[in-house]
Amino acid sequence: MKSTHKLVALLLGALLLVMLGIAASFWSFRQIDESAALRAKTHQVLNNAGDLLSALKDAETGSRGYLLTGDESYLEPYLAVRDGIDDQVRELRQSNLTAAAKKHLDAMTPLIAAKLKTLAQSIETHRQKVGSTVIAQIISNEGKPLMDAIRVEMAELIKLEEDLLAQRDAKLQSNMRQLFLLIGGASLFALLLTLSFAYLLYRESQQRLKDMVLHETQGLLSTLQEKNIELESARVAADAASLAKSDFLANMSHEIRTPMNAIIGMAYLALKTELTPRQRDHIRKIQGSGRHLLAIINDILDFSKIEAGKLEVERTEFELIKVLDNVADLVAEKTAAKGLELVFDIDKDVPPFLIGDSLRLGQILINYSNNAVKFTEHGEVGIVIRLKEETDSDVLLYCAVHDTGIGLTTEQAGRLFQSFSQADTSTTRKFGGTGLGLVIAKKLAELMGGEVGVDSEPGKGSTFWFTARLGKGIGKQRPLALAPHLQGKRVLVVDDNESARLVLVEMLANMGLKVGQAASGKAAIVDVEQAEADGLPYEIVFLDWHMPGMNGDETAKKLRERPLRRLPLMMMVTAYGREEVIKSAEDAGIEDVLIKPVSPSVLFDAVGRMLGGSTGNGAPAVLEAPSDSFAQLDAIKGARILLVEDNDLNQEVAIELLTDAGFVVDLAENGQVALDRLQGQATLAYDIVLMDMQMPVMDGVTATREIRQQERFAELPIVAMTANAMQGDRDRCLAAGMNDHVAKPIEPEDLWKALLKWTKPGRAAPVAPAQETPTLVIELPVGIEGLDVASGLRRVLGKKSLYLSMLRKFVAGQKTVVAEILTALEANLWESAERLAHTLKSVAGNIGANALKDMAERLETSIKERHPREEIDARLGDLEKPLEFLILQLEQQLPTNTPANADKASIPVDREKLKAVCKRLERLLTDDDAEAIDLLDINAALLKLAFPAHFQGIDDGIRACDFKKALVALNAATHASNQAANRISI
Repeated sequence: MKSTHKLVALLLGALLLVMLGIAASFWSFRQIDESAALRAKTHQVLNNAGDLLSALKDAETGSRGYLLTGDESYLEPYLAVRDGIDDQVRELRQSNLTAAAKKHLDAMTPLIAAKLKTLAQSIETHRQKVGSTVIAQIISNEGKPLMDAIRVEMAELIKLEEDLLAQRDAKLQSNMRQLFLLIGGASLFALLLTLSFAYLLYRESQQRLKDMVLHETQGLLSTLQEKNIELESARVAADAASLAKSDFLANMSHEIRTPMNAIIGMAYLALKTELTPRQRDHIRKIQGSGRHLLAIINDILDFSKIEAGKLEVERTEFELIKVLDNVADLVAEKTAAKGLELVFDIDKDVPPFLIGDSLRLGQILINYSNNAVKFTEHGEVGIVIRLKEETDSDVLLYCAVHDTGIGLTTEQAGRLFQSFSQADTSTTRKFGGTGLGLVIAKKLAELMGGEVGVDSEPGKGSTFWFTARLGKGIGKQRPLALAPHLQGKRVLVVDDNESARLVLVEMLANMGLKVGQAASGKAAIVDVEQAEADGLPYEIVFLDWHMPGMNGDETAKKLRERPLRRLPLMMMVTAYGREEVIKSAEDAGIEDVLIKPVSPSVLFDAVGRMLGGSTGNGAPAVLEAPSDSFAQLDAIKGARILLVEDNDLNQEVAIELLTDAGFVVDLAENGQVALDRLQGQATLAYDIVLMDMQMPVMDGVTATREIRQQERFAELPIVAMTANAMQGDRDRCLAAGMNDHVAKPIEPEDLWKALLKWTKPGRAAPVAPAQETPTLVIELPVGIEGLDVASGLRRVLGKKSLYLSMLRKFVAGQKTVVAEILTALEANLWESAERLAHTLKSVAGNIGANALKDMAERLETSIKERHPREEIDARLGDLEKPLEFLILQLEQQLPTNTPANADKASIPVDREKLKAVCKRLERLLTDDDAEAIDLLDINAALLKLAFPAHFQGIDDGIRACDFKKALVALNAATHASNQAANRISI
């Protein structure tokens, strides 16, 4: 039965029960009324009977009073009874008497008549004056038996009526109880029915509501499912787009980082050689610019990480002054080009060594500084570092960049630090930019436990600031105290910019010098003359170049024209590093030139040089001081490293870095070779493995997983050294079992720290560092169409032998590349074809074949994006003829030997290095390892010098991949060399 039917049936039943209850109630009330009426009548009967009996008593009493006294007033009760007795008897008889009561009434009626008659006779006798008779009657009490009989009958009648009254009272009470029970039961039942009805009604409403909700929910679910399908499609599309974006960023990062590895790595190596100060400054700027290019790449990756919520900061020890030097290198040229002063104001209480993310700290300062230069037309740009808070373990730095530029309104400042926002549209049109750098700066500052802000006033410049909480480092600060005999010397600072002047004065004063200052060239001349007159001449005058009225070089010339007994030394401090400025300084007789902003260490070295004193650490000021990490490598020198790398240029940079640092390096060109090399060792021969990620045959991640599956390699450190520098790549490396990750281009300091962290000390005796081999006179190809030799040489820092080696590798490796790409495409090996095109693009760019590189890049893109075969074949055809022509020209011009007029006998041979190279080459030739070609290319000059009679046989055998022939030639060469050495020793 449905719920509605149940409700209707319950309602009808409840109504029926209510009606029955009402009927029973009416019947019960009627019974009660009848019982009450009968009871009332019975009371009336009893009252009448009692009145009748009382009246007879009164009549008898009154008649006796009359008989005794003769007073007529006593007869009133008698007369009243006599006149009304019949009515009373009749009324009593008409009452609702029981049959038994009526019998007693019938028996009582004649007795009453007899009684009244007796009384009437006594009264009549008294009236007749028969006193004796009356007295006799009174005395004899003749009426008493009648009265007693009446009482008896009346008592029985009353008793019967009282019993009847009691029965009726009991019945009435019973009826009342039944009525109350009926009413209570009916009420309770009605209440239960009402509750049941309400409950069912509630259930019905709830069910209806549930049905309604269910219906609506089903509708919503249906709509939601449709929306979910749409959202899932959108999510899949978004994931695909995100994956494509991540792949693009990863590939772009990898492509850019690979050549950057050579730029930064070669710059690092060049800085380790003897250079003039200007050359060292130029190479440092090349290195710093390369790092800045990396920072630009990182900006793109950082913004992507910010969107994904995965941006993180590192905590490593760094030297603050190096961060500021890098900032200066990247900003100084821009300030100089606009005629601005660049001023560094560093609180002396700031710890020199800090723990944090130096790259991110510099990234914010560079961004702020570039913005300051962009929006400033005249005046200065200043970088301020202050110590805001300090604890035992960390510091809170306040870093700010202030300018004298256009300034900002409050409204404009409020729109900053937002994605793709600047002060206003006119600013964007005039100065360019998107404001993206400020968003990254804000996020980086927050990740470093700080905040960002800007204080500005229109027309009066701006101060962009941020705070960062950094740990205290444990590195030792280089002492900047001059020798005792140099302290107290007097120097003069001449600069029209007050901020720059005061900063330089403070740095010189901290070295122990007595410092004077002048705001112009004319004032400087007066001060110098006055100092000599006072007998306290200046030792050095620091001259700003660009000053109003009289430039620094003009001031120097004027000082030289003065009749001074002791002409002070002069040093130009300028923001303009152009050749004409330096030439002008030299013409004016200025001994040295410093480029602003000047760091305390650079200024200290310059002062030491000019005064002829020690710089405090015994090292020449022009040499690159080794880092703390490099100095700590002594503990692990001689360790054997397996370098797993497929790119030739990366191989060369890494091998030279590691070899120069004192390590023994073996090369594996892919993961499979590395795995075979490790498995072929009876014992664990390597201390650490440096593993690239993207390689042919077997990539680094797969190789690491295979290595980790063997228990004996469980403790072997494996460090990723790859251009895949995104967080996802780092996570993949660690998940595969690698211990650490070093990004390319290789930052030597990062590489040293990784080696120190993962290599166990005490492996073997350190390898003797390689000695510089004098450069031979080498003929380079000229007039080759499509080859920019200058560009190629620039990429290898002018090393002609290395450039020739790259050209030979290009000819040998790319001669058949077109056929190899076609074969791979025919076999649907798209990844192999893409890798071949990628390699061609890379090596063509390295040697300076720029047009060929562009064609290879377009081919690689077409293969990667799976363009139609017709388009790919067309691009491959466009590339084929230029490639063949270039290789033909190279084969015709590449020299096979060094010039015959080279005086080889006069060039010393590094016997220790020769021994190590021959031992390694012998092992590679024995194993038929193609790495022997690379080793030969790297050490060709050394082998030619050591084995002039046998080198050609070694070279021919290795080039033809006839390793047995090459091994025979090598053994013959080493045997002849040993015999010659023995003869000399005898």
